[in-house]
Formats: sequence, C-alpha cells, structure tokens
Amino acid sequence: MVPSASSDVLPLLDQLVEQAYTFSAAIGRWSAAVLAELELTEALGDVLWQLGAVCQAVPMRDLAGRLQCDPSNVTFLADRLEERGLIERRPDPSDRRVKLLALTPAGLAVRIRIVQAAATSSPLARLSPADQQRLCRLLGKSLQPERPA
Repeated sequence: MVPSASSDVLPLLDQLVEQAYTFSAAIGRWSAAVLAELELTEALGDVLWQLGAVCQAVPMRDLAGRLQCDPSNVTFLADRLEERGLIERRPDPSDRRVKLLALTPAGLAVRIRIVQAAATSSPLARLSPADQQRLCRLLGKSLQPERPA
C-alpha cells in the first residue's frame, strides 16, 4: 500500500522517481553499448537474458510471456539467434508440437560476457558489494506484487 501523499513524502518520492528515470536511462545507454559490441539488438539480448535466467529450455510461448510479446515475435528472434548458434530449438519430450528454446554454450558465453561487463562498466559497478546487496534487496521488495488490502 502506498503511503498517503503528504507534503513530507512528495519531495522524497519526486526525487526517487527522478533517480529511477535517470538510472534507467544510464542502464539503457550502457546496455545498448554492450549489445552493440556483441552485434545484438536489445530484443535479441533480452532473449539471451531470459533464457539464461531460467537455466533450462523454455517453451516458446512461455518465453513470449516473459518478454511480453506475441509468440510470432519469439519465432523471429529465435531464428536470428539460432542462425548465430546462440540458441537451439528442441522438441518438448512431453508434447512434440511444442518447441523449447535453450542457450547453446556459445549463447551462455555471450550472456556471461554481458554479466562481466555489468560487473566492470555498468552504473551498478560503481557500488560496493554491500551497496549492491542492499539495492538488490530493496529492488526485490519494490517489485513484489502488491498485497490485497
């Protein structure tokens, strides 16, 4: 539940939202530069990121949900990444009509390069490990689903 708007809270929330927008833009610029070095678009990088986050083969329809896009977009993205040897399609053993996507070793290596770049050159790299842990906890709390009243 969001606290009621009071004159004490609004300046802090205004500052917090401003910082969030500024941080988002900085991460976006950093991400665009890293992905350009790897010759990836943001959408292709997002597929690699999502597949690496689950560490298992994912049905294409589920990936579309994670990416918040139409399944036909996932087909297009999967074609591009498969051509580069970064992902592979597999039939689902329980339903051969379903195609699963998984990172190849080359795809995993690209994802690791993105993480290493984050650790050394992203805005997050400027924080101490303790501050990174604190920020991770706070962001996790802020992203939890709102509980019904």
